[in-house]
Amino acid sequence: MITELKWNVDGHRLLLNISKTELVVAPNICPHGNVPDSPCYHAGIESCLVNYFINTYGLETNHGVVPASENIEIAWAMGGSPWDIDLVEFHMIPVADPHFADWLASVSE
Repeated sequence: MITELKWNVDGHRLLLNISKTELVVAPNICPHGNVPDSPCYHAGIESCLVNYFINTYGLETNHGVVPASENIEIAWAMGGSPWDIDLVEFHMIPVADPHFADWLASVSE
């Protein structure tokens, strides 16, 4: 069965820094404060799954393109298991990505 992913635009951001010759990708503080009833809380890790995936995979789950910036707001979507983090399908995309922004505006109307 195929289910459509629900995209969340809720203030999550990733931070980009250059350290010597390396690009360092890090999550910003979770805007929900890691509370169990927040949309990004995952019971399997008892924490924010957005921050987990950014810390673990960096930009590997990104599907969009925007100019490099120190602080980038992202939209995110999750499918799969709410209990086992290894069975989660996670995607993120910068909110400012022109194709995503156009699509989001069209479904938000």
